[in-house]
Amino acid sequence: MTVPPADPSPGPSPGPSWSSARGAEDDTVPIPGSQVPTSGERPVPAPVSGAGPAPGTSTAPGAEVTEETAPPARVPRNHAADRAAVRAFRPRRVVPAVITAVLMTALGAVVAAEVISALLGRPLRWIPYDRVLSWASTTRWDDSRVLFGAGVVALLGLLLVLLALVPGRPRLIPVRTGDPDLIIGMQPRGFTRALSHAAEQVPGIDRARVRLRGRTAEVTAHSPLREPAGLAEAVQRAVTTRIAALGPLKDYPVRVRLRGE
Repeated sequence: MTVPPADPSPGPSPGPSWSSARGAEDDTVPIPGSQVPTSGERPVPAPVSGAGPAPGTSTAPGAEVTEETAPPARVPRNHAADRAAVRAFRPRRVVPAVITAVLMTALGAVVAAEVISALLGRPLRWIPYDRVLSWASTTRWDDSRVLFGAGVVALLGLLLVLLALVPGRPRLIPVRTGDPDLIIGMQPRGFTRALSHAAEQVPGIDRARVRLRGRTAEVTAHSPLREPAGLAEAVQRAVTTRIAALGPLKDYPVRVRLRGE
């Protein structure tokens, strides 16, 4: 019995087959917009927008490849959220409040002790109120001593009112969040360090230091360049961009002082 030889040509495959061999050029799927390779040529993919020049390509002398970075997205202003952040980080005036409370408590304790001891028939006489009453009954209102004492008391009261109303330096720098229930603050030292780091990233700047003078960010930058033309403007733009990225509630104008080595 003779067995017929096997057919060298394979039949249809039951499903699609995928080749992972590196030299398999026939299975390459052309990318839309790219050149279709001919026999013996390697396919050239289409350039991707923003990816820069393809490897192996040369650029003209003096040409620079720049990457466009989108500006930082700013949080929309929400007045309710801003007021909540300001109230949360407002200084409590602890030292003036403690001093006032201690003085008022001591004065109240002395007056209470004098009144109670006088009602019991054994006055303490810590306060010579007999002489004070005699002096007050025989002194006119336009006397210089009376006017001086009244002026001192009025100034002290006005100082306490100003300490209660005028906001002081906040403990933290509130950051804009846009949500009244989300309150975020930065330490002033961390805020100035971030601005210093942004200034030091400018080419031509060795080191920089930032200080907050009220609502102004003063930058002191050191550069080894002899002719730093336009360097101060570059530092100002970099620090202003970092401030916008951090998003504090208040604006901080940037003032740059450039110093050479």
